[in-house]
Amino acid sequence: MIFSTQVFLFLFLPPVLLVSLFLKKEAQNVFLLLASLFFYAWGEGALVFLLLASALLNHRLGLAIAGAASPRRRKIILGAGLALNLGALILFKYAAFIAANLNPLLRAVGCRPWKADALPLPLGISFFTFMAIAYLVEVTNRSCPAEKNFLHTALFITFFPTVLAGPLNRYSRLQQQLAERQVSREQLAAGIQRFIIGLGKKVLLADALAKAVDPVFALPASALTSGMAWLGAIGYSLQIFLDFSGYSDMAIGLGRMFGFTFAENFNFPYAARSIKDFWNRWHISLSSWLRDFLFLPLAYAISRRIRPERLLGVKAESWSYYPAMFVTMTLCGLWHGAAWTFVAWGAYHGVFIMLERFVLARRLKRLWPAVQNAYSLLVVTCGWVLFRAGAMDQATAFWRAMSGFGDSRVRGASPLSYLDAKTLFILLVSLLVAFPILPALRRGYEAVRAGAGRRVASWLQAGTLLASHAFLLLVLLASALELAMAYTSPFIYFRF
Repeated sequence: MIFSTQVFLFLFLPPVLLVSLFLKKEAQNVFLLLASLFFYAWGEGALVFLLLASALLNHRLGLAIAGAASPRRRKIILGAGLALNLGALILFKYAAFIAANLNPLLRAVGCRPWKADALPLPLGISFFTFMAIAYLVEVTNRSCPAEKNFLHTALFITFFPTVLAGPLNRYSRLQQQLAERQVSREQLAAGIQRFIIGLGKKVLLADALAKAVDPVFALPASALTSGMAWLGAIGYSLQIFLDFSGYSDMAIGLGRMFGFTFAENFNFPYAARSIKDFWNRWHISLSSWLRDFLFLPLAYAISRRIRPERLLGVKAESWSYYPAMFVTMTLCGLWHGAAWTFVAWGAYHGVFIMLERFVLARRLKRLWPAVQNAYSLLVVTCGWVLFRAGAMDQATAFWRAMSGFGDSRVRGASPLSYLDAKTLFILLVSLLVAFPILPALRRGYEAVRAGAGRRVASWLQAGTLLASHAFLLLVLLASALELAMAYTSPFIYFRF
């Protein structure tokens, strides 16, 4: 089931929200667990049992880790838990990819190829697996106690707002909320507002941009002009941000409606002034997960094996940082999909982060902020081409066209043929949303209101409240009308 569908908006969410508001906490948790399993089973059928098995397995592993007599035994149980969770992820998501790349080598040495039929990819498996792993690590590190109530563990892993595409919440953050929470009118109103904003991002902006972007990426290299390549790259950069941040807004809003406060996932990533800064702003819950559970342990393990402070004239800290960062970002790319384009996309970002630390950091700081931002946007936009492309050949064709080194004989369509008045308006609104322009205008307005007289300030406040409610109602109605008239595409991150 997808948030941006009439079934969810009008048949699933209203009764679930209404019933949950009148239940006490434990009864509410039972009801929300059943609703979450129904939500997942609606689109995934019998795969819901895999989700439930993950919850049961990790609940038992958490208790086993907490009851272990020694740190060594805790680590052994944690290792078994990691193997089981990652094993399931590899089986469903990567087995066919591994076989396709391994079989040529097996044939070359005279061995029989490995038959690995592509299994159906359970939606959200990358997300609920990473949440489960984080829970086991936190219990091992004593960051939070093991949960004794299976109902709480199961709801944490299966909760419908986050099960498909995050945010990747930590159990230490939600443990108290699972046991005790209150839903005030203010929190309910804030959740509804956040959900409507996310719905508008997805339905009115991201899906509309897809109608212009998809035909560009469907063009053969022989018809790809420089203008068309830039249109596709910029359009997709806006589309994926609005699509994924829209989902995160809806998930966070849904959480607030039910009394939960989830981690934020985006902080205007296209306003970043470096690639490192970009990853501090983009998919924040994944970035922090990779930092805490992959990069830091890996860097620490490498540094322990380097005894001198400097090796070959390079600080030991750098010897641990660079390989750990490259491996982390490459695996980040692989996490996004079983294809070499995703692996290359992760490595691409890793290389730029390392270059910034080794060469570019001081030079970037000397530049104007606008130039720093332009550098970050250029690198990220070119990276999104690799992310969106179906193969490396298509990505390189786009890069050649964007750089002006494409085939000079290409006489493809002009970008103007794709940019009607509606698409241009959507691009403009998307830019306003993607950059911190509206918050700056809001701060300016608040300063004006604070400096006004009491009567004028009260009028301004009443007018602002009325305008915001009217705007939200307009977005909701326009989104519902769009859903009734057209097919809405699944969220981009659902396939990860």
